Amino acid sequence: MLLEFRFQNFRSFRDEQNFSMLADDHKDEQLQNTFYDDSSKLLILKSSIIYGSNASGKSNFMKAIQTFRMMILTSANNSPGDFFEKYEPFTFSFEFNKAPVQFEADFLIEEIKYTYSFSFSESRVEQENLYYYPQKRKALLFSRDHQDFVFGDHLKGHKSVVAELTTENQLFLSKGAQNNIPQLKSLYSFVNHDFMAIPFLDSWVDNYYSDRIAKELLNDNNDVFIQNFKILLQSFDTGIIDFSVKESELPWEKYEIFAVHDNFDENDNNIGFSAMPLAEESTGTQKLFVLGGLVLRALMNGRTILFDEFERSLHPIISQYIIQLFNNPEVNTKNAQLILATHDTNLLGKENNLRRDQIWIVEKDEKGRSELFSVSDIEGIRKDTPFEKWYLSGRFGGIPGIESLNFKLNFQNNFSKIND
Repeated sequence: MLLEFRFQNFRSFRDEQNFSMLADDHKDEQLQNTFYDDSSKLLILKSSIIYGSNASGKSNFMKAIQTFRMMILTSANNSPGDFFEKYEPFTFSFEFNKAPVQFEADFLIEEIKYTYSFSFSESRVEQENLYYYPQKRKALLFSRDHQDFVFGDHLKGHKSVVAELTTENQLFLSKGAQNNIPQLKSLYSFVNHDFMAIPFLDSWVDNYYSDRIAKELLNDNNDVFIQNFKILLQSFDTGIIDFSVKESELPWEKYEIFAVHDNFDENDNNIGFSAMPLAEESTGTQKLFVLGGLVLRALMNGRTILFDEFERSLHPIISQYIIQLFNNPEVNTKNAQLILATHDTNLLGKENNLRRDQIWIVEKDEKGRSELFSVSDIEGIRKDTPFEKWYLSGRFGGIPGIESLNFKLNFQNNFSKIND
């Protein structure tokens, strides 16, 4: 599970930001929508929602997590001299536009807390650190300052050899996992399989995630997933009662997916069923197919999953339904987490029973600097506050500052006629 994510000097975020999935300890706050982990004695949120006006920095926050994740998964493949394509510091400051980007995250993996951080400039890793907490006590696994490494007694494996193999533009975590250092493989595997940051899903045909869902559905040993997937699709009210998947013979696609619908005569009698390519279904149905599969995999495997622009092509009731799946203890039995960036204020309604610490706001000031904060950080906000009404009224911030425009249209007498 994700506990906290901190970052600095990335895109529109100049100053350090701290996004937390740790529940606040307000005595009047409900325990609903939280997990309590016995091993760490931590109260952890099941879901969080991030709001903000257009261009406020919501997507930049999501890109920060995506960059953090992809650096871990791919940096071991860098060749000497390669630059970091994802080095995107805050632009509008001479002090920061050449300074390192900094990332740090706390995870809970198999009941053990890990804190991993790194900073990087355009061409090299500046610093990298990994700590963990066996028996709740902080212990160093490794620390790195440029190419100088320090190893803790707890880190096993050929660490010194791997350090020699790690170039200045590679993360030691990535290189160590690639070379089978056990504790590094554990964290790397979590980031790879159980910590997924997903951009908005628009283009279904070329979408990487649709292929992953199709592959799951073709697995003969995946009966539980397949049955639950059918139930979930039917609950979305798409009219799909079943589906079929096969490997494609066409060179431009891996799989062919068909949606199965009931057929009715003029008297509404069921006369069988028919299948049509999923690519011919509505954009919303295509997105629900992929989204449903990703959500179900997260719930079944206890994953942390993040979506940007979650509301696109989704009915608000379906968005609410998905959040409620994660917040429902009878459904979310594996401690899965859902984090959304959205404009859909319906999710703030009382029926979702959101806590103050589950609602986050991103604002950008007149100097182009974004800031991320929780509603629970705002003084005077009670748990029974009408969140949607207050957000739309601007009391939380994070809404567009639209002002009247004073201008005059200067039509001269000799202007040319505009053709339709």
